[in-house]
Amino acid sequence: MNLDHYAPCQVIDCHIHYRHPSQMDHLMRVCDALSIERLNIVCTPDRARLSLVPDALHLKAHYPQRVFVFGGLDISSYFRAPERVGIMFAETLGFLAAAGCDGIKMIEGKPDMRKMLPIPPFDSPVFEPYWQKLAQMQMPLLFHVNDPEEFWDAARIPDWAAERGWYYGDGTFIDNERQYNEIFNILTQNPDLKVIFAHFFFLSAQLERLADLLERFPNICVDLTPGIEMYRNFSANIEKTREFFLRYQDRILFGTDIGAKALLSIPQTDIQLAESSERVTVIRNFLENPGEFQLRPDTGFLFGAPGVSFRGLGLPLSVLEKIYSRNYEWIVSPTPRTVDGRVVIEMCAQIEQALPSMGAGPAGAVADPSVACMVRSFFESRI
Repeated sequence: MNLDHYAPCQVIDCHIHYRHPSQMDHLMRVCDALSIERLNIVCTPDRARLSLVPDALHLKAHYPQRVFVFGGLDISSYFRAPERVGIMFAETLGFLAAAGCDGIKMIEGKPDMRKMLPIPPFDSPVFEPYWQKLAQMQMPLLFHVNDPEEFWDAARIPDWAAERGWYYGDGTFIDNERQYNEIFNILTQNPDLKVIFAHFFFLSAQLERLADLLERFPNICVDLTPGIEMYRNFSANIEKTREFFLRYQDRILFGTDIGAKALLSIPQTDIQLAESSERVTVIRNFLENPGEFQLRPDTGFLFGAPGVSFRGLGLPLSVLEKIYSRNYEWIVSPTPRTVDGRVVIEMCAQIEQALPSMGAGPAGAVADPSVACMVRSFFESRI
């Protein structure tokens, strides 16, 4: 990847995964190589360790001006007290913010997660205290809702997605339209919510519908994090897509999903520069270069079959600057919150205390307090 070919913009990647402190040096080298000046770590649940938030705050403590953290919620609450999750999550928000989290990440809207966890309807009264508190605090939420619409269609789902168990059309998963309706109800009831919908809200093939939502709810944004189906949909009518990007240039954020392959791999792997570079290359080519481009034959994880032509937008520099950094600074902040080591110590102690009672998690994952213990010791040594 030759970065000299790309626009001279400051870049904030709003959507990076970070699985373990052992990835720290490699992740930052990857970001340096790809000219990602600031990065947002989005924390997903972990079967063996309950939470990856301590890992992310430990990284942030090493790079306090460069790293943002969107903390994850304690999904054990869905099992322990499903009728009180909204109250419990609302109480958690202040704790996460005090620890140094800049926002919240929810992956609970991904259909396989929705099936795995006993999640009440998002628009039910159970959740309302949580949405109200998020809006009151103006704490931004990066929300994964649904998946590509073809994942519900046996004739259209890509082989790589079916192999991962992401076919949702057998009647045992939530319908994507039902879940969209839940989210629309939440936004209507809580119009001050600040939400970044991951993966273009999986509406890249329905730009008119997305435009209507952006008009109705001025505090919502979308990110450009692949699935590659997004870029196929964009390329199918590039003139219409370019018009959309120009009209909503203030509502689109740059994101890559760097670290997703390492997060999902069993056994654990490190973050790879080549695979991360392909993600950045696809998005920057699409945004900056007019005309056709293709993925390399050995292209990366979750990109599907190579050899498909894509088309780029050739956006003006003023628009690129918004997408690459300014829109993130508007909806989140120009600078990360400060990490409070004392609060992180308390968080780690709570995780260490909770893990033994979990025993073996789903799929036989054995409770592992090692990172929480290490992070607690790290912050204790700094006080």
